[in-house]
Amino acid sequence: MDRPEFAAAIKEKYVANGSGDMGQRFEVYDALFHTGSKLLEYFGSHEHICISVSGGSDSDCIVHLVCTYFPEFLDKIYFVFINTGLEYDATKRHLTDIEKRYGIEIKKIRGKSVVWAIREFGFPILSKEKSECIGGYCRNRPGYIRKVKQTGRYGFSDNQRKLAEYIKENGIKVSEKCCDYSKKKPILKFQKEHGIDLNVTGERKAEGGQRASAHKSCFEQSNKRMHADKYMPLWWWSNSVKAIFKKIEGIRFSDCYEVYGMTRTGCCGCPFAFDIAEELQALYEYEPRLFKACMNVFGQAYELTDRFKCRRKKCLPDSFQLSFGFKEGGD
Repeated sequence: MDRPEFAAAIKEKYVANGSGDMGQRFEVYDALFHTGSKLLEYFGSHEHICISVSGGSDSDCIVHLVCTYFPEFLDKIYFVFINTGLEYDATKRHLTDIEKRYGIEIKKIRGKSVVWAIREFGFPILSKEKSECIGGYCRNRPGYIRKVKQTGRYGFSDNQRKLAEYIKENGIKVSEKCCDYSKKKPILKFQKEHGIDLNVTGERKAEGGQRASAHKSCFEQSNKRMHADKYMPLWWWSNSVKAIFKKIEGIRFSDCYEVYGMTRTGCCGCPFAFDIAEELQALYEYEPRLFKACMNVFGQAYELTDRFKCRRKKCLPDSFQLSFGFKEGGD
C-alpha cells in the first residue's frame, strides 16, 4: 500500500466513519498518516527489519499496523520476542494468538535469565540509575559515592541514602545488570547474526518517565551503542489516539490488560515499576506461581524499598505480610 492508498483508507475509516467529534477524528487521522508515511520511508530504505514484540499493547498496535496495511514488507521483517525467564502466562498465550491472527512467526529468543543475573550481580532497586549508583557505592567507587551523597532533584533523598548505607553495611548485592543480560545482549546478538539494519520498538513519548526524555525523534541512526537504526512508529501517539486505533481496528490486547486490569506490562515484577503493587496484586490473583517466583527473586528489593519509605507508593500491598529477616525500620 503506497502513501495515497493508505491516506484514503484511514480517511474513510477514521474521518468519514470514525468516532468522536471531528477534532478527535482528524487528530487520529493525522497521527496515523504521519506514522504510515514514516513507516513507508524507513521500511522502504532498509532490508533487514526487526520488530520487537513484547506482548504489550504498544507492540500489538505496531504488529497490527504493519500486517494490516503494509504486508508487502513482511518478507524482510523478523518479529522477535525476548524471554527473560520471568514472563506472564497471559503473554505467552497472547503471542500464540498473534501468530494465528496475522499468520506470522514470532521468534522467541533467550539470553541469561533474570534469575541468573540477580544471583550473579544483585537485584535492582529504586531505578536503573540508582541501582548502578548503589552498586558502585558499595564498591567504594568515588564517583558513585559522590552521587549517593548528592541531594536535590537528581540526587538521593535522605531515606534513599539510608537505604544505600544499609545495603553497603550488610553486604547486599545490588545491580541494574539483569536487563542487560536478559534483554539487551540477546537482542543485540540476534541483530548482528541476522544483519538487522532497522530495529523497531513500541516506545511512546506519552508514557512519560525516563523514556519521554530519552529520545527527541521517532528515528535514530545507528552509532557505537546501537548496531542498527532505531524506529519508534508510535512515538508521537497520544493515549487517546492509541485507544481509538484499538477500538476501530478491533484489536484485543493480552489478558494482562483485558482481564487482569493492568495498564502496562514491562519486565514482570520489576521493582522499578511505578505501579508494582497493582501488578503484584494481579499476579497474586491470576498467576500465583509467577507471583511466588517474583517474590523469591525481587522480594528483598520490595521490602527494603518499603522499610526505608523510598517511594510515595509502597511496593507491597498492605495485605501481604512478608518477612525477610530484617529488623524493624532497617536498623
